[in-house]
Amino acid sequence: MPNIDEGAKEFELARAGWFGRAVSWRRKALNLTASELSRRTDELGYPISRGAIAKIESNLRSGKIDVAEVLVLSAALDIPPVLLLFPQFSTDGSGAVLPGVLAKEDEAVLWMSGQVPLPQGDNMPALSLEREDRIVRNDGVQLVVAMRTLEEALETRISLVHHLQTLKADGADVADANRMLEINNELIRNLRQQIREARESLWGVDAAFAETETKDDE
Repeated sequence: MPNIDEGAKEFELARAGWFGRAVSWRRKALNLTASELSRRTDELGYPISRGAIAKIESNLRSGKIDVAEVLVLSAALDIPPVLLLFPQFSTDGSGAVLPGVLAKEDEAVLWMSGQVPLPQGDNMPALSLEREDRIVRNDGVQLVVAMRTLEEALETRISLVHHLQTLKADGADVADANRMLEINNELIRNLRQQIREARESLWGVDAAFAETETKDDE
């Protein structure tokens, strides 16, 4: 029998326990029985039995939670997955977000949503200089931020175009509006370039995830 790292197992059980409690709290808040929740998962195409739900809620599966279960239970319970994983969000509550690393769950949610490279917590392991450099310039965070900024820039572009259409055909106002639109267009071009570069740096490819590349790896 392989040796089990006690710290790793403790972390696994703790996180699964919080997930199970969150599933139970949310199910009861929606006035659902375990059977009704099971039927919802079946309707989503990934049936999770009533017995499995009971074991998840009671943390009786040795800390094992599947990614598919996280996603399907979140959809069935009408809640973002990250809040089932870190239900103490917004309460100032703390927990182990990595083995031996205690942090506020607000930090963990920021990390899971791609807004920070790592949660700020106690006892974070020392990192090599190479890893520290990657964290300072984190391509994942940059990708998320660039995508969010691009959405805002595209919304702004729509407003600028509508504003330009309301102006008379000539005059200083039209010239100013055209300049603002060109500045916005340049921002959009730059953001799309940042997104391409971040994807390539993250995945080592053009991030098109071509089907042929996937098959080659199988």
